[in-house]
Amino acid sequence: MGILALLVFIAVTVVMNVPLKRPISESLLVALLATALVGGKDALSLLWTGVWGALDNDVTFAGMAFVFMGVIVSATGLIERLIEIFNSVFGRLRGGAAYVSTAGSAAIGLVAGSTAGNAATVGSVTIPWMKENGWSGARAATLVAGNSGLGVSLPPNSTMFIILATPAAVGVSAGDVYVSLFAAGAYCVLYRMLVVFIWTRRDGIRRTDSRHLATFGQALSTGWTSMTIFVGILIPVLLTFGPLFNWLESEARIGESAMGEISIIVWVPILISAIALIEGRKRLRGNWGHLRRAIRAEAPQFATVGISLFAALAASNIMSELGVGPQLSETLAQLQLPKPLLVLVVCLTAVLVATPLSSTATAAAIAAPAVIALGTVDVPAVVAICAILVCTSTEGASPPVGAPIYLSAGMAEVSPQKTFVPLIIWFVVPIIAIAWLIAMGWLPIPS
Repeated sequence: MGILALLVFIAVTVVMNVPLKRPISESLLVALLATALVGGKDALSLLWTGVWGALDNDVTFAGMAFVFMGVIVSATGLIERLIEIFNSVFGRLRGGAAYVSTAGSAAIGLVAGSTAGNAATVGSVTIPWMKENGWSGARAATLVAGNSGLGVSLPPNSTMFIILATPAAVGVSAGDVYVSLFAAGAYCVLYRMLVVFIWTRRDGIRRTDSRHLATFGQALSTGWTSMTIFVGILIPVLLTFGPLFNWLESEARIGESAMGEISIIVWVPILISAIALIEGRKRLRGNWGHLRRAIRAEAPQFATVGISLFAALAASNIMSELGVGPQLSETLAQLQLPKPLLVLVVCLTAVLVATPLSSTATAAAIAAPAVIALGTVDVPAVVAICAILVCTSTEGASPPVGAPIYLSAGMAEVSPQKTFVPLIIWFVVPIIAIAWLIAMGWLPIPS
């Protein structure tokens, strides 16, 4: 019954979201009801168990908290000041604008998980700048669309929360996934920096006039407070992972049970939001109406994230009650595919599904079987989750339907078709390779 419930959940979600073009939140709610009906006479009992478990899970709160955090960070202009610091470092290099674009996408990926939002925010600033400094419109659009995936391959993001809500993630610490995904995302950032280096030389991009650029010292003196955003990430990480956590969890100090109550995915958005409000208080002074309007504008996104996470968590609980985990493990073990091939099949499946669907919908549809499949060849659950997230991060760079492709092409004033082949060659295929190497254990991440 567990596998049947999973198949029903996937089928209803995909049919509602793609052919019927219903919002993902609505699709997941209908899929939740359909999943409960698989239980027959126990449907109401299963639905109650699933709903209660979802309401009691901090992932639901965390997903909406990160949306709120993104609004606060954007409204206070903190990211703009951070990009100025990046510009003072990379702006003097050949192809400096492209390096800043990549670093900016990474910075935004750490506070907001939307690929389209990443492309729109970074592209509006860096695409004109790249074109002014010798980059073609097609190259600029390709880079911004390709970098948009950093919104998913770096924590936090709603896709990560959806996967944490699946039956396959039972017993997996959200804090461990956060730290491990940070490491996996770092590989993706380094690869993109290498792409910029190669393109700079292939396209003959020259060093730009840096006389009008602020020095690193000047940029730091005026914008150093923007870097305090990383304190909001560092403190929860140190308190939930590593030597400080091990020292504090001793019964002679705070104790294991008390330290175990600290949730990284709850405290990161709270601390970053507080830091952004303090750091950006001068910009907000006398302009609180701007923040209120920004929050109101994001109200639909709050609803979408909250409902989607709630429905996915509840359905996950139902599938777990019906025994989906053991049933899938037994079925997949019977296939007896060699580990490299099975990992590749799972990665390709995640990318193919993420092409028509959003990364969030992809995670809701296939994350559970993907994580369980990788578990049958001894891939740790945390590593499997990170590999799948890296695969689904190709959503924004996968032609012909990735929204960032059209956003970037529009800002660069080029035909989107000019970016299709470069995106596949430079971003989709290599990101699949990175995910495969992570799952195989050849690109190590904490697990």
